[in-house]
Formats: sequence, C-alpha cells, structure tokens
Amino acid sequence: EKSNLKTINSTFVGNETTTHWIYDGFLLSLAQDIGSRLLCAFETDTGIPYGTVNLLYGVPKDETPVASLAGAGTLTLEFELLSRLTGEGSFGEAAKLATRALWTRRSLGLNLFGKHINTKSGQWTEYLSGIGSN
Repeated sequence: EKSNLKTINSTFVGNETTTHWIYDGFLLSLAQDIGSRLLCAFETDTGIPYGTVNLLYGVPKDETPVASLAGAGTLTLEFELLSRLTGEGSFGEAAKLATRALWTRRSLGLNLFGKHINTKSGQWTEYLSGIGSN
C-alpha cells in the first residue's frame, strides 16, 4: 500500500486541523549555553580551538596545545547555525576564524591538511593524514 507524504505527516506528526506544535525555545537555549561554554576553546593565538573544554571551568590549565584537525574544524556548520538562530554572531565568527586558520596552513604543493596542529603556533605536529582520529 502506498502512502503519500501528507498522510504520513498527519499520522505521525498530528492532524493539522487539531494539533499545533509550538516550539518553546528550550533546546535552542541549551545549545546557546553549551556554545557559550565552548567559546573559550577558541581563545588561542591562531583561533584554532583547544581540543578539550571543561564545561564548568573552561580550558584546563594543563591542556595540550595540540589539537586534531577533526576537532578543530568540525564546529563551523553548527556554530554558524547557532549564530543565525540566536542572533549572536560570536559562535559563527569563532568557527570561521578557526576554519580560515586551518585552510591557510594546508600544504603548499598538494593543498592537504595534517592530522594534528599546535593551536598556539599553528604548526602541524603530525603531517600525515588519513581516515580515523588517532
């Protein structure tokens, strides 16, 4: 039996004539809170974020300045969307700065990235890259 989108939507989401879902902003306020707590990780000389943040106290005092490419570059979409949804531009700006900082440090000949980078100096600490996070 075939079902069309309207039927599925009415069945699983609710009858549009009797059910009105109203979003209260709760999840967005939680996302903004977490985003605000993560911003301190971007406070480096390069703008490339530290890899660890304690959500109560910020970046640990003994945190290594070496971060993975994956950890340093993956917040761009989420933080930009958070900026647009909240109207607070600091999230997107921090993520874009980190992305630009990584982009300018790609290898000259092949335009490739390393696996780990020093967030303070901007120097790659591991030039090899591959699938995985180790």
